[in-house]
Amino acid sequence: MVKGSYARSFVDYSGQSWVENVHRNLLVSDSLYFTPGNALSLKYISNDNGDWNVNIRYSRQKFLYRVSSNDVLTLKVYVGSAETSQKLLPSISIQQGMNQTISLSLGDYIEDYNLNTWLNVRIPVKDFAGFNPEKLISGIILRQQNGSPAVHQLFLDQIEFLPEKYSTAALTSSAVLSKATAYGKHIDLQWQVPLSPNIRYVKVYRSLDNKEFTPVAIRPTYMLRYLDFVPTLDKKYYYKIAWVDYDYRESPFSDVKEVESKAISENQLLDLVELAHVNYFVENFDINSGMYTPFRMKEKATVSVRETGSALLSLLVGVEKGFISKPLFISRVKRVVEFLGKAQNNKGFYPAFFDGRKGLPEYLNEPPKYDVQATTSIIEALLIVRQYLKGDSPEEANLRSEITKLWDRVDWTAAAMADDPLVLKSAIGMIDGYIKKDPLTGINTGLNSYMLAVASKKYSIPAVAFSNALAYTYKPLKTTSTIQNPTDSVQQVDSVQHVGIKEFGSMRRNEADSIIKVSSQFDTVMYAVKVPFGPINSSLLELYRPFLTINPSLAKVGGYQLKQIAENYTQVVKRRDNEIGVGTTNSDIWGFYQHFNSEGNYRMNPAISISSIFLDQARAKRSINALYNLYSETLFSEYGFRSWMDLRSDDVSDEYLAMNQASVAIMLENVRSGLIWKLYQGIPEIQAAEQRIFKK
Repeated sequence: MVKGSYARSFVDYSGQSWVENVHRNLLVSDSLYFTPGNALSLKYISNDNGDWNVNIRYSRQKFLYRVSSNDVLTLKVYVGSAETSQKLLPSISIQQGMNQTISLSLGDYIEDYNLNTWLNVRIPVKDFAGFNPEKLISGIILRQQNGSPAVHQLFLDQIEFLPEKYSTAALTSSAVLSKATAYGKHIDLQWQVPLSPNIRYVKVYRSLDNKEFTPVAIRPTYMLRYLDFVPTLDKKYYYKIAWVDYDYRESPFSDVKEVESKAISENQLLDLVELAHVNYFVENFDINSGMYTPFRMKEKATVSVRETGSALLSLLVGVEKGFISKPLFISRVKRVVEFLGKAQNNKGFYPAFFDGRKGLPEYLNEPPKYDVQATTSIIEALLIVRQYLKGDSPEEANLRSEITKLWDRVDWTAAAMADDPLVLKSAIGMIDGYIKKDPLTGINTGLNSYMLAVASKKYSIPAVAFSNALAYTYKPLKTTSTIQNPTDSVQQVDSVQHVGIKEFGSMRRNEADSIIKVSSQFDTVMYAVKVPFGPINSSLLELYRPFLTINPSLAKVGGYQLKQIAENYTQVVKRRDNEIGVGTTNSDIWGFYQHFNSEGNYRMNPAISISSIFLDQARAKRSINALYNLYSETLFSEYGFRSWMDLRSDDVSDEYLAMNQASVAIMLENVRSGLIWKLYQGIPEIQAAEQRIFKK
């Protein structure tokens, strides 16, 4: 997605061999490609007195890439050097974590070998000795094979695993491009794809004269729109699309849509940003359960409880903005409510993930547990939806009733710590089994849990628990100690409370099971800003999360003004990021977080600065303008801003995070209309809880 070089590749060579690279990355060709808009360039010398190899990594971190032994590794190869014979092509192997398969000769799998044309390579996965179908794919490796002093150049595109057999029926119907709308230099294209098993992609063409069309993008069929970045304003552009099958044969073209790019106002830019971020949730969901799906897998549909809450609130914003229809929204909510009504739970609490097809918990290598924060997110969102759906239709009335049932069955007292009933745990065990204590404290999504727990009509906890979660925190007991005949499981030791399992006689406290309760107050000054809880050790988005629903102007509790605290920490982060200035001298670009890996990337998350709009509108809008004007060609898409960009290496994520997309969409709309804040405050149970918590 970026020009120049491909950051997810790594070049290594020795002796008299060589591979062209920039900072050990393969170059990208944006003029010669099989599918728009680029291909990888592999230029190499394979000398007998040397060696080389190139690792092309699977680019996505969130989506799991698992294939079977019956699949086929396919790629397109263009041989652009006259001296390159079939035997001088490299060999290829599959990498799975630290393991590699044997290498196979690329040339052995090419029929009708020719120069200066795109060649089709199909290698059955079962030919790769050492392949493990239970392991995830992390990349492929190209290696020097036979020696030659000449310089060779290949172009590589569409490296993918496909089923051995797929539908080969011809695409005879014309594609349908339903809409084209201009937003400044972005053109929003929309379509609907028929349920046909032989359609693999949607290919987008653009023209300046309605005569010569150039392909500009290719999209999978689950994506129903494309946001095209055009070079010039005040100019007419013409678009058409085609369906593409598994062999890259195209259907008849759609009708042409004409659109003219025009400069947009500040409000129109905010509309575009909201539209794109909401669209992420329109398209990324499980058709059976209606729940948000964080990654796509062939064998199952893993859905996220916590992120479905964010999705529902974002979709509600979309309804109010006219981006999606209310019937579509109600249909999605209905599926979610029906799914949750039947889903496995413990005293109303859900696990973080489910199999959307079977309705069974997915623990993803975690201990079996039911997640309090995930449950908070979905119940909170459903209560807001209940408040929004005030219509008299039987459908809306039934939804309100079913949501209330889900809400009433959550036993918040079951999530309270036995040693300290004012403190909620982050999870409860499967059935009533033991689970390690992990108290919810601090300004984060835990506060939303306390609000609901206080608001509950059947299983409430005292209102003081909310302020208690701010006043105290818990830390692991780092050393084992011998306690003689304790009278209780909570002991006061030098003004620090030890909270652990009950002990009788002379026993050694289990370090893994014990925690200590301490004051959260750690007044300090950072970058000339006073902050009450010491250095921030998480993303600002975690600190912002309570204010997606809780109006920050009301959040005054226990001597804390939460909005001012959030603003102080935001100033600290912005000043820190500006001082570091990695990759930019623009003070409006901030929101960096360190991503530790072997390469030491430094990445900027656009959602951080944009979401701060509820604290300082002018500052956040400057960031939106800077991000959009400087980086939107690669950083902004039909799903909104991507999850990160590394300004040092010009690398950008091809993924999105639900927390990012929801935070941007909801915070922008809250500041513009107060939509979610007003609905949340209108919930009767929340009104009563806020009156008890936010005492004037």
